[in-house]
Amino acid sequence: MSTSSVNSLTSTAAALAAPQTSTTGTSTFATDLQASVTRALQIASLPMQALQADQSTISGETSELSTLGGLFNSLQTSLQAITSGTGSNALQATVSDQSVVSANVTGSALAGTYTVQVLNAGSSSSAISNSATAVSDPTSQNISSSTSFTLTVGTSTYTIAAASLNALATAINSSGAPVQAVVVNLGSPSSPNYQLSLQSTALGGVALQLNDGTTNLLTSLNTGADGSYTVDGQPPAGITTDSSTVTIAPGLNVNLEATGSSTVTVASNLSSVSSQLSAFVTAYNAAFAEVQKNTGQNGGALVGDSTVLDMEQALTQMITYSGSSGSITSLAQLGVEFTQQGTLTFDSSAITGLTQSQIGDALTFLGDPNSGGFLQYANNTLNGITDPVGGSVAVETQTLQNQNATDQTQITNDQSQLTLMQTNLQQQMAQANALIASLQNQTNFLQGLFQADTSNNANASTVG
Repeated sequence: MSTSSVNSLTSTAAALAAPQTSTTGTSTFATDLQASVTRALQIASLPMQALQADQSTISGETSELSTLGGLFNSLQTSLQAITSGTGSNALQATVSDQSVVSANVTGSALAGTYTVQVLNAGSSSSAISNSATAVSDPTSQNISSSTSFTLTVGTSTYTIAAASLNALATAINSSGAPVQAVVVNLGSPSSPNYQLSLQSTALGGVALQLNDGTTNLLTSLNTGADGSYTVDGQPPAGITTDSSTVTIAPGLNVNLEATGSSTVTVASNLSSVSSQLSAFVTAYNAAFAEVQKNTGQNGGALVGDSTVLDMEQALTQMITYSGSSGSITSLAQLGVEFTQQGTLTFDSSAITGLTQSQIGDALTFLGDPNSGGFLQYANNTLNGITDPVGGSVAVETQTLQNQNATDQTQITNDQSQLTLMQTNLQQQMAQANALIASLQNQTNFLQGLFQADTSNNANASTVG
């Protein structure tokens, strides 16, 4: 329940405890009678006030649970991020001469060294439109009066429809043809002459034609040539390719850039894991700090709560996880260690100093959230806290919401009972007040008669 709701209920209780109407009559006991009504209502409202206090407590506990749940979700997300730096993602390709080739790991490549000799980097066919009519406005004019064209790339043909030069280039690029079309200005800035330029996306002598029904509108600029290369000197005559990107080993691609030789080295690298472990430590410390706010003698809203105890245990269990084999069996060996205050620190030099063999063992130790190692253990441990259905945060939050609803129902019932009680007491006290006032009036009348009688009878004081 929100603070504003609790304040509203408190105001309602106060209003019920105060008199809505005064008792009637002129009795000298009217104030005492009204005080009795007020006191009775105050006593009767005590259970409702206790329920309101309970709702206020529940509101604080629910808010703190939400804060803790968010921090533990962030911690779990940081664990998932470490996954992107493990497995095949931890392999990186370095190139001795990037002007000859560039390389990237695309799958489960094997660590090793490859020598790539580029015999011919290859080139692509290109052509430009040969229209005699200058196109000064490519948004409304075209290189032909026709609106229907036939594009030929190698042995494949494509039907193109366009009413302007810009539209023609766009239609070619979206046709699926293995070419790239652009519009270029072959004139001056003051007297433009826009033409269509095409380039094959494949290497080699790919024929390019664009026909408007009667005329081929293209003039060849470059006939193109296939690329060729060797891997570790084999085959001596080279491997011919019509693509500048080639696969030289399973999970390893290189791009042919220029003639020459370059060495490609594939090795494990934990640079991404290092930054992700640093982020994990930050997320851990944030969760740990919030948990600590709810422990000890002056703890917060959830001091002594079982969910907080579960969280403390989960944090400790994660960091003390120990692997069963290899040279890396703990987070401490990767630079993650406890401080005296219970927080974590991270020393990235622990990772940069690992050998290739130790890097492999580190990757095995980290594992994967779904298959094993530290990441699976930590993920499963956090699931007990963060699972949206069965996690301790979700379960306790639902319990608190149910208790809040029960309290609200009882408060509503108590309010109705207090209102009825107040109405009845006011009526009873009004009647009593009126009766007492009547009796007092009669007493005053009799006292007046007696005083009048004695004042007219000089011997009245001696009677009897």
